[in-house]
Amino acid sequence: MNATEQKVLRFIYENELIVSGDKILIAVSGGPDSVFLLHFLNKFRKKFSIEIGAIHLNHLLRGKESDRDELFCKTICREISVSFYSARKKVKSFSIKNKISLEAAGRKIRYDYFEKICRQHGYNKIATAHNADDNTETVLLNLIKGAGLKGIAGIPIKRENIIRPILVLSKNEILNYLENNLFEYRIDKSNLSNEYERNFLRNEIIPLIKKNINPAFTNSVLNTSFNLQRLNSGLAVISAGLKSKIKVKPNLIVSIPIDFISDENEFITSYLIKEVIDENFSIKIESNDVKKIFLLVNKTSGKSEELSKRLVSYRERDNIVIKKKSVQLKPDKIIIYVGDKININGKKLSILNSKVEEIRISDSKNIEYISADTIKNNFIIRAWQKGDKFYPIGMRGTKKVSDYLNDIKINSFEKKDQLVLENDGRIVWVVGKRLDNRFKLKPNTKKVLKLCLN
Repeated sequence: MNATEQKVLRFIYENELIVSGDKILIAVSGGPDSVFLLHFLNKFRKKFSIEIGAIHLNHLLRGKESDRDELFCKTICREISVSFYSARKKVKSFSIKNKISLEAAGRKIRYDYFEKICRQHGYNKIATAHNADDNTETVLLNLIKGAGLKGIAGIPIKRENIIRPILVLSKNEILNYLENNLFEYRIDKSNLSNEYERNFLRNEIIPLIKKNINPAFTNSVLNTSFNLQRLNSGLAVISAGLKSKIKVKPNLIVSIPIDFISDENEFITSYLIKEVIDENFSIKIESNDVKKIFLLVNKTSGKSEELSKRLVSYRERDNIVIKKKSVQLKPDKIIIYVGDKININGKKLSILNSKVEEIRISDSKNIEYISADTIKNNFIIRAWQKGDKFYPIGMRGTKKVSDYLNDIKINSFEKKDQLVLENDGRIVWVVGKRLDNRFKLKPNTKKVLKLCLN
């Protein structure tokens, strides 16, 4: 056993990456890093008492070169008797369709495929061949782009069922090991091009830092990454008890109490806010976004700040609310007739004839029954306007729609987009909120309409 193998074994044991009985799926590209990982885990699988398999995704980006990579990986696995899984995916088409980078598209498709094979064949862990040089590039990229603590902490040693057993090795250590053991591997020529940000750092910037400042730069960054990852773990424990104070609607809204921001430790609060927003919207906001959120604390209700990743934050009375920037347009006056169903702002509104015996009382405010004895056949659906008034059912007299929405304490996002349904110039329904008293059902009601929003 040589020094490189001992180094990896020690790293695996120290971080409890592999335990007896694991069934590990190894991501292989054909490049030196994944070839090293494949041969290493194959050599020590009896020592670990594990089963292994290998998986390759052909991104169809480099023509015959991509096909040769796939064949190379398949051949190695056959020679060492390791189960092999592969698929071909049009990463470029996916990238264009979803308006994301090729790198992001490839990552998304790869990991979806890896998880699929894990479920189908009983693998409980995925091993990827990220190394210390990859970590250095990741840290620099995130630092340059203003990422938070998690970003500049680099590549995690493990995340859920994904493990990175050779993160401790430099690229040179891997290449030397492969050369000494006469293991073949493939070279992705696209890595030599500086067209991609990561390649530019790898080929131009990092070599200059090593030459002129710190020859051990990669190792220094790795040690700092591990320290920051431990710090992040500690912060996660500390902030867990505070997390319940922040309210979320999955992928829709994050609501942060003003008192929470004002009273708690700023460092912990900043960390937690970023974590909750990142998790809720499946994105990575920038540190500057958190600063913008903090600025809203001292602004008046209704003020807003645009954030990155198409998010926007609003100052409410007692909360700061973050949501996706709306791309919906307020409808102009749309005519809807009895019996019609229309699509509006991603929902369906219908007005249907009904009968008294068909009425079903529901707690849902998106379904209402009205007396249509004085109703004309055509309705108008529109956004509420300044000066709109109605007779809220259960209340006396009229009330401005604006005042009513303030009374029920809906946030400014909802208020701005609130719709009303009117008939013959009279508001029938503040949609999804309250009916007008003039159209409530009465014992002598003869004609019934069912209003439904879903």
